[in-house]
Amino acid sequence: MADSYSLDNLECAVEDALTSDCTPEQVFNRIKLVAKRTANYHRICARDAQSLVDLLEGVDRTKNVVSINSGIKIDDIDRQRFKLDSDYLNDHVNATSPYNDGWTRQHYHDKIIEREKDNEDNPKTYDEMIEAGYMMTGDGFWMPDERRIAQMKHDAGEEDGA
Repeated sequence: MADSYSLDNLECAVEDALTSDCTPEQVFNRIKLVAKRTANYHRICARDAQSLVDLLEGVDRTKNVVSINSGIKIDDIDRQRFKLDSDYLNDHVNATSPYNDGWTRQHYHDKIIEREKDNEDNPKTYDEMIEAGYMMTGDGFWMPDERRIAQMKHDAGEEDGA
């Protein structure tokens, strides 16, 4: 089977980059950057297409935060989740530990799935996210604002001068 025109061009471009002054790490990083950029572009296209479908079908999602592939509430994406005594970390360790039998691992795996399902079924509204100290990027992702970052640092004991 003959290679595609694009794959032939990719092969030539990689060969040219490797025989020039580029390092293998630079070639790798550039390929990774292009893949991420393309994925992000298509994610934005999918989001815009879904918004159009929602408008055409009369669905109002302006009061809901729709998360794609997150599986957890945004408030769980902070240091609380990774403290040694956190329920999340305990469940994850027990669900993946080779020292536990299959039944025990399945029990903890089910707890993780149930927690993620609950977060998908009860997403926060836009106003709740703003109130919690997050801001939405132009790409539609929630990021902690300066107030939330300062609070997370304070909670972790990493304040300036500490």
